[in-house]
Amino acid sequence: MKVHPAPSKLQKLPHVFAKVLQLPFHSEADVSVQETSESFVFTATTDDMSLQNVRARVIEIYPGVIKVVITEMEGGGDDFLLDKYELDLWRFRLPACTRPEMATAKCFARELVITVPKSKR
Repeated sequence: MKVHPAPSKLQKLPHVFAKVLQLPFHSEADVSVQETSESFVFTATTDDMSLQNVRARVIEIYPGVIKVVITEMEGGGDDFLLDKYELDLWRFRLPACTRPEMATAKCFARELVITVPKSKR
């Protein structure tokens, strides 16, 4: 059995994790994911009755690596809905065909709906 040495740099991985959606729920949360020809739609029920003014915020973690997080707009400022150091959050790797900069978030009667459009080809 021949053992190949592991590469010292993971140069090909950034494209795999280039786009990620992070929701303000723990990783075991029940989130519905529906894919259409035009977008991905994520739906989750929340117990937070005060959750009304939300938006999808795009953060460039590293050049070419984007994370979409859901923030709450209270008093004109943006606050992350959970502690920014929380590690056990619900995440979804977005395919390359998505347009995270066009993502929207809305809350209707305890239901958080996030839509991430796909690029038109």
